[in-house]
Amino acid sequence: MKCAKCGLDLPPGARQCPKCGLVNEFVGREPARKVKPVIYVIGALALVAVIAIVFAVVMASRGKQQVTSAPGGNLPPGQVVAAPPGAPAPGNVIGAPPGKPAPGAANPPAVGKPKPPKEVVDYLEFVKKVEEHRQMLLKDTTEAMMLSAAGGQTSTLLKMIDIASDPDNKEDLDPLQDSKKELGRQYKNWVSTIEYFDKKPAPDECREFSGAYRDVLYKEAKTLGEIAVDMGKVNVMDPKDMTKLLYTLQKMKRDPTIQRNIDNSSDNADAKLNQLVSKYDMEKPFSVPREEKTSGSIMGF
Repeated sequence: MKCAKCGLDLPPGARQCPKCGLVNEFVGREPARKVKPVIYVIGALALVAVIAIVFAVVMASRGKQQVTSAPGGNLPPGQVVAAPPGAPAPGNVIGAPPGKPAPGAANPPAVGKPKPPKEVVDYLEFVKKVEEHRQMLLKDTTEAMMLSAAGGQTSTLLKMIDIASDPDNKEDLDPLQDSKKELGRQYKNWVSTIEYFDKKPAPDECREFSGAYRDVLYKEAKTLGEIAVDMGKVNVMDPKDMTKLLYTLQKMKRDPTIQRNIDNSSDNADAKLNQLVSKYDMEKPFSVPREEKTSGSIMGF
């Protein structure tokens, strides 16, 4: 230790400086040690670490307390419950269109249509045969109508004179006799076809199509029946009746509504058939075409 006044090195335990006589006031005490700056640095870092740990614990405890729902009721004034989303900054991307699937990605399988019930298949097969018979009737009826028109045109004055001269044989001399019989036979065939069609009831799934198809048969038979009736009314002894018949046939031929009604019925029946088969996993078994697309027509004379 040193003297506080003159700085002389003193032996341990000396109470008085032998040089300046100063009583040593530091006997038994050690001078205070200077704290190095590095200790302050270490202490500061330790304090920061403690604060960081406490902050992390607090934030973690708050994260676990997620609010899933809030009770209803009025809140005190001034409390903010929710805020509307802020407007995006210019240039920020809000959303992007869905990306294209990777090449080769398979599409999800489509739900398949059910197989048609057996009663539907059987009924359509039945109507298919009726439609084939209808096509045959149209061809035969067209030929019969052409004969009727030709027969009326051949009733010349000479033919009428022969009839008037032999009234007892008027049926043999009747130029329309064969045509009348043929048209009568054709009309009965159409009526029989409708009766045959009505004997087989349609399943519930086929009701609309069945009604539409029957309307086609009815309109064609009705038109032929009207022609046959007019033909049967002709009196071969009266030349005026022949003229009247030709006028009636020409009027029907020139009336567009008769054929249009039949065509509309055919289009409707075919549309109903398309609608029916589209419900099932099946191909269309046949079509219901217009008369102009077949080999014959009621109004084809």
